[in-house]
Parts: sequence; structure tokens; C-alpha cells
Amino acid sequence: MGATVRNASAYMEQLKMGEERERVARAIIGKMSIEQISELMSFYRIMTQICSDSLEKKTTDPAS
Repeated sequence: MGATVRNASAYMEQLKMGEERERVARAIIGKMSIEQISELMSFYRIMTQICSDSLEKKTTDPAS
């Protein structure tokens, strides 16, 4: 089997896994209450800010 075929197979498998994860996430979130979804969104906003701050620090301060 050539490298191109192996790479395509790996890509297709990753794509399939991503689609399955999205389907499961949508099903779980669809069962959550408005309050739970709101709390989840707040949590992810905080995590986004923490990640952004960390990335900025790491890209501007090579020692970290």
C-alpha cells in the first residue's frame, strides 16, 4: 500500500471520528437544560481566555 493511500485512509478515519464526536456532543447537549448549556458556555469562555493568555505568554516569552 502506498503512502498516499495510507495517508488518505488515516485522514478518512480521523474525519469519521470527528463526525462521530460531533454527533455524540450534539445529542448530549440537546438533552441539557438552558442553565446547563449557559454554564458550559461560560466555562469554555474562561478556558478560551486562559488558553489565549498562555499562548500569548509562550510566544512572547521564549523562556516559558
